[in-house]
Amino acid sequence: MPADGLSDYAKRFLAAARTHRECRGGRIVSADEKVALIELDINVEMPFHMRVEGVSESGVRRTETVAAHLGPRYPWSPPTFFLREDFPRNLPHLQPGPLTELPRPCLIDGNEREYFIQFSLVELGVFNLVHQLVLWLRHAAEGALIDPEQGWEPTLRRDLSAEVVIDAEACRAIVDRNGGYRVLKARYLRSGATGASIGAEAFAWIDVAFEQVPLSRGDKKLFMHRAGQGYAEGNTVCAFVWPDKLPDGGPLVASSYMPETITTYADLTVRADELGCGRALRVFIDGLERCFHGFVLDPPVPVAVILCARRPFHLIGSDSDIELLPYVIEVRAPKNRASLFAGGDAEPVAPAIQRDTPNPALLRRVSGAPEVAPVVMLGCGSVGSKMAMHLARSGVQIPVVSDRSSLLPHNMARHALARSPVARSKAAELAAELSQIGQSTQVHEDDLVFDLPMRDKRRILLPRDAGCAVNTTASLAVREALSALPAKEVKPRLTEAALFGRGQGGFLLLDGAAHNPTLSDLTAELYATADSPRLRTLLFDPDHGLAEVQIGQGCSSQTMPMTDMRLSAMTAGLTEQLVQELQTPAGEGRIIVATTATDTPDTNWFQQSVPAFAVVDVEGAEGWTLRIARRVLDYIYAEVARWPAAETGGLMIGVSSARLRTVTVVDLLPAPPDSRRSSGRFVLGTEGLKAAINARHIESGSTLLDVGTWHSHLADQGPSELDRKTAAELAAGRPPPSALLIVTPARLFGLMHVQQSVTDVAHCG
Repeated sequence: MPADGLSDYAKRFLAAARTHRECRGGRIVSADEKVALIELDINVEMPFHMRVEGVSESGVRRTETVAAHLGPRYPWSPPTFFLREDFPRNLPHLQPGPLTELPRPCLIDGNEREYFIQFSLVELGVFNLVHQLVLWLRHAAEGALIDPEQGWEPTLRRDLSAEVVIDAEACRAIVDRNGGYRVLKARYLRSGATGASIGAEAFAWIDVAFEQVPLSRGDKKLFMHRAGQGYAEGNTVCAFVWPDKLPDGGPLVASSYMPETITTYADLTVRADELGCGRALRVFIDGLERCFHGFVLDPPVPVAVILCARRPFHLIGSDSDIELLPYVIEVRAPKNRASLFAGGDAEPVAPAIQRDTPNPALLRRVSGAPEVAPVVMLGCGSVGSKMAMHLARSGVQIPVVSDRSSLLPHNMARHALARSPVARSKAAELAAELSQIGQSTQVHEDDLVFDLPMRDKRRILLPRDAGCAVNTTASLAVREALSALPAKEVKPRLTEAALFGRGQGGFLLLDGAAHNPTLSDLTAELYATADSPRLRTLLFDPDHGLAEVQIGQGCSSQTMPMTDMRLSAMTAGLTEQLVQELQTPAGEGRIIVATTATDTPDTNWFQQSVPAFAVVDVEGAEGWTLRIARRVLDYIYAEVARWPAAETGGLMIGVSSARLRTVTVVDLLPAPPDSRRSSGRFVLGTEGLKAAINARHIESGSTLLDVGTWHSHLADQGPSELDRKTAAELAAGRPPPSALLIVTPARLFGLMHVQQSVTDVAHCG
C-alpha cells in the first residue's frame, strides 16, 4: 500500500476514534508503506478515591496513552493496540508475549478481525474497537477483569507456535496436596529446520497419552524419530508437574495472575518456583539428562512440560481449580555435549496452546448435548454407523458394536466410514473410527441371534451400565431374539431404528419398563395403528421397499436405494429423538415415526406411547402366551359393557411367532351381524367375515392376520368343554396357531388347540 494511502487511513482512524467521548486526545506518530502508528489518550473511569490519586490500585492510570498500529493489510485486518511499556502485567486478558514486547490487551472474546469487519463502515468498526478498549481499561482499573462467580480466567495462549494435546481432566485428577510429577508417553510432530529455535522458527505439536513411562537410561525407543523434508516426527515425553505443599502442610495457591511471558529456560524455572513446581521440574530435567547419557541424537526432540497452577477458585467452564500451563523445550543430544540444553538458562522455551484430547466429556461440552448413559450398537451398517457417530460426537459412550458383515466397496455409498476395498468387518472398522474420538469400544463379530440367548455373551453385548441397545440390523430374527430375552436379566432398554420407503420414512421403537411392550409388540402396534395414507404407502407399498441393486459382476445385494443425504437426514433426526427419550426412565413403550411430505424434504413426526401389553398364558400349548395391546383390551372391555347380560365377542387381528411362542393381538374385527349372543353362549357369525379379514390384511401391507377369536363369560370361569370344542374347530378351520381369548369380569384366559407342532408354523409381521 502506498505511504499516502496508509496515511489517509490513519487520519480517518484517528477521526473515528476521537468520536468516542472517552478518547480525549490523539495524534499520528508516523506512517509509511508498512505501518501507521497512532496514539490515543483514553480517559479511564474509576472510583473517586482512585481518580484523586491519578492511578488505580491495580496500576491503571486515570489517562492511559494507547498505541494503535495499522498494518499494510488494514482495513482488511483490524488495528492492533499496545499499552505502555510499564503497564501492569499481572492482569488477565493480556495477549501472551515476552517482556521485551509492549503488552497487548485482548479486547474480544473471539475473532477480532470478524468483530471489526462485521460493521459495514470501517469507521464504525474503529469506534466499537475503541469502545472495547475503554471497557477493558475501566475493568482493569476496577480489578474486574476476572469475575470470581464466573470462574478463574485461564492465561491467554492465542497465536502460539506450539500445541500440546492432553486429557486435561484425567491429569487434573492425579494432582494431590503433596506435589510431584509424572512422565507421560507422547508423540510429536515438528516443522522447521533442524537448527531453528522452537517458538520462533519451528513449530511443535505434541500429543500426550495418559500412560506413565519411566525415564530409563539409554532407552532409545522412548525418543525414536523419523525425519522428512522440513519436518520430523517421533516419540517423546511430557512432564506433568504439580505444586508442592507449603511448609505448614497447606496447599500452595497461586492467586496472582501471571500473563504468559516465558521465552527461556530461566523464565520457566522462575515461573515453576512461583507456582511451587520448581523442585519437581528440576528432578525431571535431571532424569532427562540421565536418560540421554551416552545416547547421541542429532535432530532436536521437543519435550512437553505442563506446570499446574492451583487457583483460588474454579476455572471458567470447569469444576477444577487447577490451571494447566504447557510449554515445549527442545533437547539436543549431539556428541561431546555438556548438556541437553546447549543454551543453558537462555535455552528457548515455547509457551504452548493446550488442546484437550478428544473424549466424550469434551465432545458433549462442545456439542451442548445432554449426558445420557452409554449406548450399544447392534448393527453397524449405514444406519447404525451414522447413529453411532452422531452419538459419539455428542459425547455418548459406545461400549459395544456388533456386526458380522464385512465393509465392502458398495457400502461406501451411504456408510459413515470411507475405507479401502480391503477392509475388516463393519464392527471392527467402526470401533477403530470411534477410537479416534476417545472411545474404547468392544467388537462383536458373531451372529447376534445365537449369541444373545447365551448369558455369558449377553453380558458382554448388553453391559449393565448401558442405557440402551439400538438394533439397526433391519433383521426380524435379531428383533425376535431381543424380544425373547428374559426381562429380569437385561438392564439396558432395547430400542430399534430403521428406515423405510427409500429413506422417506423412518421409525424408532423403544420398549417399555421391564421390556414390556417388546420390540416385536411395538412393530405389530405400528402396523396396526398406521392410519396416515402417506405412512401406509411408504411402509407397505412394495414400490418403496427393498430392491435388488447390482454391486459387481455376477452379484447383487438386497438393499434400499437412497442417497446418503436422504439417509443421513433421516438418521440424524432419529438419533436426536433417541437422545431425548433416553433422558427419562423407561415407562411406556414408544413409537416415533418420521415421514417426508411428497416431493419436499419437510418431515412430519408422529409419536405414540404404548402401555404394557397384557400377557395371558395359553392352555393347551405349553409355553405359549397371548400378548394383547392395552388399546385392544380397552375396546374389549367396552364391548363387554355394552352386553352386560349376554356373552359377546369378535375376531382378533395380529401376528404370531413360533420362535417367541406368542400370539400378539393389536386389533379386532367386530362380530359379524349374523353372530348370536345369549347368557350362556356366543356364536361368531360368518357374514362378510372373510372379506373383512382380507381387507384388513391388505390394508396392513399383508402384515396382520386373523389370529383367533375372543368372547366373554358372565362369570369368572375359565374355558368350558364347549370352548375347548370351539378351539378345536378353529384349529381345524385355519392354519395354526389360532388362539381363543376368554374375557371374564376379573380374569383373562387363553386357549389353543394344537393339531400339529405349532413350532413349525409362524406368521411373522
